[in-house]
Amino acid sequence: MTQNTRRIDRIELVDEVYFEANHQEILARWTDICLLGVFVQTMDPLPKGEQVKLRLKLGSDKKFYRAVGVVRHSLRWVGMGLEFTHLHPGARQTIESLTSVKI
Repeated sequence: MTQNTRRIDRIELVDEVYFEANHQEILARWTDICLLGVFVQTMDPLPKGEQVKLRLKLGSDKKFYRAVGVVRHSLRWVGMGLEFTHLHPGARQTIESLTSVKI
């Protein structure tokens, strides 16, 4: 059994995200998110250190929010872990409300 060493809880859900690469928006899925970052599933992730513009679908109203992040982990054929450098205030509130729900 592995111990969770994350500094902050992540929400394990699946929803849409668009990320920008080579001046194109690419549709993908995010599979977990927290106030610090998000994991994006994509067969062709961007390289580590790359800055990424995002549009994340969040919440029950399925609204898209803008964010900017930096690729911290890149796994070919799997996806990329992004650390947020800018997160829309509405997205921040939605993520906070999702993390406060205990099942």
